[in-house]
Amino acid sequence: MRLLITVFLNLIIVGLFAQRNPNTNAGKINPNYKSDTSINNQTNSAVSSSNQAVPPIAIDDNNSIQLGASLNYGTTLNQSDIMENGFGFGIKLGFNLIKDAPIALYTGLGFDYLYFGGKKISQANNVDVAINSNAYGWYPYADLELGPNWPITIFGTAFWGGRFFYTRQNITFYDAQNNKQTNTKNLEGDATQIYGYGGGIKLNLSKGIKMELRYLKNFGNYSKVVDPKTIEFDSFGNLKSYQNKYTDTDLGVYSIGLILNF
Repeated sequence: MRLLITVFLNLIIVGLFAQRNPNTNAGKINPNYKSDTSINNQTNSAVSSSNQAVPPIAIDDNNSIQLGASLNYGTTLNQSDIMENGFGFGIKLGFNLIKDAPIALYTGLGFDYLYFGGKKISQANNVDVAINSNAYGWYPYADLELGPNWPITIFGTAFWGGRFFYTRQNITFYDAQNNKQTNTKNLEGDATQIYGYGGGIKLNLSKGIKMELRYLKNFGNYSKVVDPKTIEFDSFGNLKSYQNKYTDTDLGVYSIGLILNF
């Protein structure tokens, strides 16, 4: 009996000593310990948050619509005694077929107007005659641009369409009371097929706005225009007769204008 009591007391003493001994495993357990899996999850979460905080890289997108207006100066490529130099304007509307690229291809429709002031011819009785031709061109076109987002864009262009010529007669004379009179009458009209090519540069002024400098070589058929040298009047100063003359309509057209990109 005494032996059992002694063994029992020794076991109690050993248990108490084990609980207080810092070298035992019980004392090494950290209640705040997290497994490697938990640490990895925290790391992945931080990386994911970091990725979400970085904004996506923006891709410079070429504009889809091009609207242009210009002032034009046209001159004959071949010497003509009827049509010389013309002044006017032009407009164009195109759509870009190539996106997200260092080039752009705009295709659309162009229109231009050129006024050719004829030479004045003096007739008897203080009568001056001038034949003016108004030329209207309609044509599909294509502009191929290199570096559409650069400060200076280089482009080439090609077109095909038609041009309509309308001739107008301006007669200036003095009546019996020596008052100056002007008589205007539309005489003839003709049309010709046109085609050509050209190019130029576009200067970036601000976002969506460019200045365009362009040259076009316009080829056309021979067109029927009134020859002012053949105009005759009767004794009352009325138009008696005139003759038409075919003239070459090849033109060199210089333009300066503005381009709006949307």
